[in-house]
Amino acid sequence: SRPTIDKTRIIAHHQQVVRIDKESDAVLDNKIITKLLTIAKRQLKDVDGVIIEDYGKGLIVPRLLKDLLSHAKSKKKIITVDPKQEHFGFYRGVTAITPNRKEAEEASGVRIKNEASLKKAGYKLLKRLKSEGVLITLGEDGMALFQKGASIIHIPTVAQEVYDVSGAGDTVIAIFTLARSCGASMTDAAHIANVAAGIVVGKVGIAVCSIDDIRRQLNQIRRYGLKTKKSYYPTDSIFAK
Repeated sequence: SRPTIDKTRIIAHHQQVVRIDKESDAVLDNKIITKLLTIAKRQLKDVDGVIIEDYGKGLIVPRLLKDLLSHAKSKKKIITVDPKQEHFGFYRGVTAITPNRKEAEEASGVRIKNEASLKKAGYKLLKRLKSEGVLITLGEDGMALFQKGASIIHIPTVAQEVYDVSGAGDTVIAIFTLARSCGASMTDAAHIANVAAGIVVGKVGIAVCSIDDIRRQLNQIRRYGLKTKKSYYPTDSIFAK
């Protein structure tokens, strides 16, 4: 009763120019949501973390969010969300969210145009959601990590060339959640996720990065550092692990 989303990407000179989507964003039938919740709850015992990828396509609806997040919290699972503005009220209490600049602006009501407005938006979201962290992705400006009771941490991009940004946000939340599940601090997890994103945007099409890709990039940063306006060097704990 529902077509699979079909995405057509127009590529010119190895760079994506535009994307055309054919889809249905109608809300799913209640019976399907019930079935999804049953499956998800059953699988929770076998996972360390839960990632909510909210694309606003009709799957992530208030009923699904409320029930699944409540159950995941009761099991003390790491919960991260790639958010959509209209559902922010349901993300309260998750471990972390990873909005991009536009999503952070819409959710906070603050236009991000400088350091002061970035801080205002980030800490406003952190307070509103009562989460452990807010990681705002800023494209060519890297990332900004906000944590309760801590100063903002700027993480500059490590991307050398950008051919296709498709999947960059997905890579960030996947690697960030994986690193946190393995015991990395939020700061180290954000840095590793940033490195992973820098790798995938340098590839044409939907790409992935391997553990070896990440290790090579981290070792290069460790050896040569980063030339950036805002100095940030990864902590030794990343390399020790």
